[in-house]
Amino acid sequence: MFDKVLLATDLTEEADGLVHCFYSLCPDVDTEITVAHVFKDKSDADPDSSAYKKVQSRVKAVVAELRRAGYEEAHELYRSGEVFEELTDIAEEEDAGLIMVASHGKGFFKSALLGSTTFDLARATDRPLFVSKPVENDEEEMLQRNLLHRILVPTDFSLKSLSALDVIRMLREHINEVVFVHVVERSRSQTDLDDKMRTAGLRLQELVDEMKIFGIKATYHVRKGAASKEILRLAEKEDVSLIVMAKTGAGLVKGLVMGSTAQNVTLNAERSLLLLPPENAAEE
Repeated sequence: MFDKVLLATDLTEEADGLVHCFYSLCPDVDTEITVAHVFKDKSDADPDSSAYKKVQSRVKAVVAELRRAGYEEAHELYRSGEVFEELTDIAEEEDAGLIMVASHGKGFFKSALLGSTTFDLARATDRPLFVSKPVENDEEEMLQRNLLHRILVPTDFSLKSLSALDVIRMLREHINEVVFVHVVERSRSQTDLDDKMRTAGLRLQELVDEMKIFGIKATYHVRKGAASKEILRLAEKEDVSLIVMAKTGAGLVKGLVMGSTAQNVTLNAERSLLLLPPENAAEE
């Protein structure tokens, strides 16, 4: 699924942590990885400029680290222009199976700017997107280095939402624990609510049983309320290392596909996030 990866770096401290996240998500050393940097100022993209040489030196160091770790198909790429547009183009050209970017500041998008590069990517890309969270203490650094320690998988039982299972099956030998959650947002009566929660529990138990076949510890939760709020609460309570969820639903702009739950989780999550496009289900 992640045979080719685009790791986008702006060479900030937050972006430096992406390499460890890559090791967790792509343990196969045959994975091809492109480390890309986009210059916002076209003059800085001149190979003879001091800015270019400084960036090139640091990017080459990242590629060298990856190669020392056994990833021989690691290479660098430089572009200039609008970051979102350039990364989208590179992902298409490289046929990337995964795009990796770093968030900045507390929360993914503290000011909720819809024009931010990362959020534009989250809304528009038709490829899996990983967004790392900033590391603020030693405990969070350990989670970043062991991204598959405890994964939270929200599901509404649609085929789209269950695309996360493809990731789990692919990485099953490296995952320690999975936490499933289903949120009942609406019910006609208390009896209807009880029925929905009971049915959800039975279906989640089936997923838990499948994880046990893989040798993965798994639990489930059924919650009621606003889906995004309950998912975020549970992520903190369970101290998960990663949230894996599908971008279900349709956006207001043609070509942008992202459901409201995924959008709200992306905007407010304090945990690293792997967003899967609807097309990323089993047919791939």
